[in-house]
Amino acid sequence: MSGKVAADIVRLERRDKRLRLGDIARALRGWSRQARGPASDLLDEFGGCPCGCTSHHRHVLDLALRALPRRTARELRSVVEAADDRFLSRTLANPWADPSAPWWQQRL
Repeated sequence: MSGKVAADIVRLERRDKRLRLGDIARALRGWSRQARGPASDLLDEFGGCPCGCTSHHRHVLDLALRALPRRTARELRSVVEAADDRFLSRTLANPWADPSAPWWQQRL
């Protein structure tokens, strides 16, 4: 990602009380690792981290994508979407999931 994206991310992490410095980078690494890791680690309920941090990674990325300037979000989104596509290709829709939950929590 470009230096502009990195600067915008740091600015957001300093401004948003829900974030700490480095949260978005950690979330991106975690989500990417989860999407391409062992199938048993894809979802918290089926072998992922018991603390729920695996779905937390995608939540942090969603927060960032909504809060960053449009151009910055577009560049970050291209990286996140690669992991999203991989996650979607390795999971199934959960017919019993809460429809108001984020899409990544509606997967088996």
